[in-house]
Amino acid sequence: FPEEGDQYADTGELTVVRGEKTVPEGSSEGGNDCSSENQGIRVLDGKIRKGEIWYLVDREIPVGAEVSCRLDWEQRFSRMQQHTGEHILTGTIHNRYGYNNVGFHLSDEGPVTLDLDGPLTYDQAMEMEEAANAVVFANVPVTALYPSREELKDITYRSKIEIEGQVRLIRIGSAEETVDLCACCAPHVARTGEVGLIKIVSVQNYKGGVRLGILCGGRALSHYRTEWHRSLELAKSLSTGVEQVADSVAALREELTESKQKLAALQEKMILQEIAEIPSEAPHIWFSEENLAPAVLKNCFNAMTEKFPDYVGIFMGNDTDGYRYSAGSATLDSRSLAAKMREDLSAKGGGSKEMIQGKVSSSKEELIRFWKTL
Repeated sequence: FPEEGDQYADTGELTVVRGEKTVPEGSSEGGNDCSSENQGIRVLDGKIRKGEIWYLVDREIPVGAEVSCRLDWEQRFSRMQQHTGEHILTGTIHNRYGYNNVGFHLSDEGPVTLDLDGPLTYDQAMEMEEAANAVVFANVPVTALYPSREELKDITYRSKIEIEGQVRLIRIGSAEETVDLCACCAPHVARTGEVGLIKIVSVQNYKGGVRLGILCGGRALSHYRTEWHRSLELAKSLSTGVEQVADSVAALREELTESKQKLAALQEKMILQEIAEIPSEAPHIWFSEENLAPAVLKNCFNAMTEKFPDYVGIFMGNDTDGYRYSAGSATLDSRSLAAKMREDLSAKGGGSKEMIQGKVSSSKEELIRFWKTL
């Protein structure tokens, strides 16, 4: 199968079993060439060009050679599972909500993505997943149909594009009970049971509709196995069962929030004490190697502006990486300070009359020296 219909080209292997080779003049050798150099010729890609199928191989094949072909079946079957699974899910959603598939990407690395032109909540998507899997478990036939132009006029089917020439339809289900009928040129499994399983792994709003990420068959099983292993490892690290992981994580998150609040309160208390001890004649700036929580920064900055009438500053960082700052005054125009810092220190930032914020690459010593000139 060449690259077509949003499905990648098959790959595989060719083996020359009979073919012509160049024979030196006067030699009595025959013309059959089954040497090792013609064993295992890889088919790397396939494309349709001007109505002809072209294959890319990793080395030359003798003209007129007879070859045996081996398809990379595991890869092909996985792609058929994904593609048929997408048809089943899209058709199920179309039947329920009337949404159309307006985008589709069949990936070998990540989930298959399909874009629908209408919204779905997560719960609705899970309902559609269950309905689609019911079709899989029913093991109904998957049939390729080639209706004539006259027959096509009376058939309702899904298609993302206008098709010229012969239309190939993939029917999920029987003629009497059709689950989905969609124009498609790609290979599919023979019955829905071969899809094995359809799993929606992501649901996100996209361009007024929804983008679903899905995995089917063996890839769905592999995904489940990986996620289950991660869940077991996480449960083990939390000394709990898999079923209690979510509750344990929620409890840890609550503990972490409380710890951060207590730490911020202690940090603020320490900084306020240090600010209170800054002499009036010293530069009214304070340094921290760590970034302060927004609430702590705001309270400490306000404490400095209440204590000192001139410009004050809080600098967070170090001489190597530079400093983020909050500076200003309760009585002076902080925008003038911003202009002077840009001119003298090449500082970046700005703000209001009361406070400016930004970043500066100057050293601690340079900042102290600069503040003494204010």
